Amino acid sequence: MPQRIPRLGLLLATVFIFLVPAVVAKSKPKSIDKDKQHKDFTTYVEIKGATRVGSDQCAQCHAEVNKNYRSSSHFTKEVECEQCHGAGSLHLEAGGYSKESKDKIVSFKDRTPDEANGACLSCHSKSDHVRNWFSGAHAGQDIKCIECHSIHGDRAAPLESRHQQNELCLRCHRKQEAESTLPYHHPLREDKMSCSDCHDPHGGPGGNNLIAANVNQLCFRCHAEYQGPFSYQHAPVNEDCLKCHSAHGSPNQNMLNVSQPALCLQCHSAHHNGASLPLVDRCTNCHNAIHGSDIPSATGGSKFIDK
Repeated sequence: MPQRIPRLGLLLATVFIFLVPAVVAKSKPKSIDKDKQHKDFTTYVEIKGATRVGSDQCAQCHAEVNKNYRSSSHFTKEVECEQCHGAGSLHLEAGGYSKESKDKIVSFKDRTPDEANGACLSCHSKSDHVRNWFSGAHAGQDIKCIECHSIHGDRAAPLESRHQQNELCLRCHRKQEAESTLPYHHPLREDKMSCSDCHDPHGGPGGNNLIAANVNQLCFRCHAEYQGPFSYQHAPVNEDCLKCHSAHGSPNQNMLNVSQPALCLQCHSAHHNGASLPLVDRCTNCHNAIHGSDIPSATGGSKFIDK
């Protein structure tokens, strides 16, 4: 009996040494191999059985495309044709592009959004600015990269001017384009800001491709004076700026959804001018700290005034 106890202890120790690490390793979440994730996209530019023929060979048939390409950002980064379109030997043997030979070369216009964008991601999947692409609204709507970027032209690079960026976005977002022409608007049409100041076209941490986690975080980046904290907080301000303001433009002053006093009366329906008469002027003539105040009223609480 005394000999069994040490042997049992030795057996348990052996099991502990070999079994526990295996259990821990099994339960430990696997880390994402970013290099493997990046390499997986190369399948979108593979042409089975094809070999590379070189960009000079491509230029012999595609002279006009080659001429434009030589002024593009891809060319300055020494990107070869076959890095995007796949090896060209079978395409060359087939006598060029046709419906019968479309699988011999990667033609972006004939590929599905996943296939076309996969070809772009074969290089760009490691780029920080596209890390949210698959969770973004554009990917969800099956937008192809080439609908905004030109592979062979100057739009392959990040769009440099605000006017150029806004023109491209508003080409599809017609409602926002109309709102930007209303009397009160963010200065998009004056080219003092761009759509990408608020939205990330490649996806963002918030809904609607916002570059912030939510609307208020985004608005307070520029309008920090309304953020607080204040001793007396106005609840709609804390919840969502868009409860009162229209982000892209409005016919009402300060980009309000509805003009005053109608906007305020949506929540404060019993309010009047002190003589039981309807309000005929702006509420903010008196309540001038409507986003929040540190000034208490005589009866306690706050009337959202700043003096």
